[in-house]
Amino acid sequence: MMRKDWLFNKLVIFLLFFLFPGNISHTAEPQYMVLLPFLIRTDSPEKVCVQLTHLNESVTLSATLEYQGENRSLIDDLVIEKDLFTCIPYSLSKSNSTSVALLTVTVKGETLQFRSRKSVLVMNSESLVFVQTDKPIYKPGQTGTENWVGVNSGVGVKQKIFWT
Repeated sequence: MMRKDWLFNKLVIFLLFFLFPGNISHTAEPQYMVLLPFLIRTDSPEKVCVQLTHLNESVTLSATLEYQGENRSLIDDLVIEKDLFTCIPYSLSKSNSTSVALLTVTVKGETLQFRSRKSVLVMNSESLVFVQTDKPIYKPGQTGTENWVGVNSGVGVKQKIFWT
């Protein structure tokens, strides 16, 4: 009987050792994360999202987009919250060809400084039209229905059905 109690006590101590953290007063370090798509379509709404966590001081958050030789400021705000998640909407105008844009996000405080610089591919939006008939071949004079589906890479799918 004594042997079972001794084994049980060791098991409880072993489990407690792994279940409770060793340093409860651990303070988390400030962190940041920048989320953006790797492919941006022109003339359609896009977003860049920034998450700041465990801030221990007020910081300035700024985001700049470099596209076609121009610098465009997306945000330049003072952040006083300890944790922040924000998304910044923007859109880009059409260009002559596929190009690359650079996004720079900077977080500056008295003791903190984060900087992230990412490149993204910018492509023009494209439209396609699919025509689907109710049968593969029509003889002269026959009528049927046509299903027109327009696909725009920036907007989505538009569908119309015509009777002919």
